[in-house]
Amino acid sequence: MTEQEIELAYNRLQGLIGRSMALYCLCAALNLPYDSGSDAETWAEYTEEIENGEFADGETDASAALLAGMPTAERWETLWGDGYSESDYRQLDDLYRTMTAQLDATGGIDRQQDDTARTCAMMALQRNKLIRKADKDSVTMAKQLDGMIRDNLKDANMRKADILPSAQQRPDGFVDALRKKYGLTMEMTKDDVMQAFFTWCRSKHYPETVDAEEHAMMAILRTMQKNDDMPEPTELPDEFDFGPYEAQFEKEPNDAEQEAYQYLGLVRGEYDRERG
Repeated sequence: MTEQEIELAYNRLQGLIGRSMALYCLCAALNLPYDSGSDAETWAEYTEEIENGEFADGETDASAALLAGMPTAERWETLWGDGYSESDYRQLDDLYRTMTAQLDATGGIDRQQDDTARTCAMMALQRNKLIRKADKDSVTMAKQLDGMIRDNLKDANMRKADILPSAQQRPDGFVDALRKKYGLTMEMTKDDVMQAFFTWCRSKHYPETVDAEEHAMMAILRTMQKNDDMPEPTELPDEFDFGPYEAQFEKEPNDAEQEAYQYLGLVRGEYDRERG
């Protein structure tokens, strides 16, 4: 399909099933990521968002598209039930986002965690109302609700402490970090990645010079040899040559290094060698 045909199909689908579901269906048909929070009015605007890397992956649950296409009041009642004020609904949405923020950052939540988050959000809303009353019974009930919330989040592994470091190191997380720090997108080439890696390496330096590291290593080797009742070395072995990694060290000594040299009576360049 040409871009014009896709745009025409998108417009026709919008008239039949609404913008969100039209977007969802086209993304599924064209194998593109779907974002229920996109504000794009046209298909061209939506594909531009993808090219600019505004989101790295997409939602696969059609219910997100259905909810996104509902009027706000209807969506609130579908998610939270009736009996709440507009202010309550907004607070519930905010509380839900707080409950799920950690998991959203590491790949999303499952249905059980979603149910737990909504239950905890409703309890948190009631807890906050009780706290505002400030009388003894209300504060006691608020404390009990807070304990129930913590227990529910713990049972569903939804606390920050429950999220393993390995869960945070997901591929999408790498892509997001590259996009934010170096402007790279999903269309990055190997050369783009290697250039970013080179830039990162060049931007990181040890605060000492190579000469200071050679003195430190010599001190360690001498102590080891002395402890083993062996002759102390006068030169660094080849395997401790820092020359190939010189770019990772500072070229000039800082004040602390200069003071240490003066205090210890070290001679700069004492173990210098030809750099590889």
